[in-house]
Amino acid sequence: MKTHHRLLKFGGITLIGSGLLFLAQYLFLRPVPAPPLEDTALLSWLSEWRFQLSMADEVLFFAAVLLIPSIVALYRLLVQVHPVLTVFGCGLLAVSIPVYIVLVIILGRLVYPVYGIELSSESYRLIISLYYGGVHCAALVMGIATILLSLVIRMGGLGRITASFGVLAGIFDLIGSYPWLLGDVMILISQVLFAGWFIILGVNLRNIAKKQSL
Repeated sequence: MKTHHRLLKFGGITLIGSGLLFLAQYLFLRPVPAPPLEDTALLSWLSEWRFQLSMADEVLFFAAVLLIPSIVALYRLLVQVHPVLTVFGCGLLAVSIPVYIVLVIILGRLVYPVYGIELSSESYRLIISLYYGGVHCAALVMGIATILLSLVIRMGGLGRITASFGVLAGIFDLIGSYPWLLGDVMILISQVLFAGWFIILGVNLRNIAKKQSL
């Protein structure tokens, strides 16, 4: 039983940390404009925004890694409420981790030199397009996972506010997965809600662990 409480507590802490790091990543990328298409302008864009891109890359790695214990804690808490939705939701969260790690590699290739290998503008355009494609995929996966797990949380009476916030965050994740169709304000809202749900859910996990240990 003590192990269960510790797992929930640790999972809550890592989920809070992951949410804060995802928020930091969004803030680093917030001022970065869309990449230009012209070769010279693209190289200048990479040079000008190298620091923001590199910091976002580093932060994203740790945000993704912290999801591992968080998913285990969520599974242990929710699987008895609704096994099917919990497995599906936690499975989708687990799938998102390698997607984010691949995005770390892709984004890192834009800003870090590799044995002095120079890339052409065409190669940079391909890397950037792969990055945005990966972001789209991750947002879809996270949106569905967030909605499913929020439904389970509501069924189990583990926090109606957390569940409602999660459904809203999941909907905006799905909407925000198409950034080329949306304005900056909508994208910012979806990103803040996504990170905020992780933080709120992490706090809720810690509170549940504390109550169960009494």
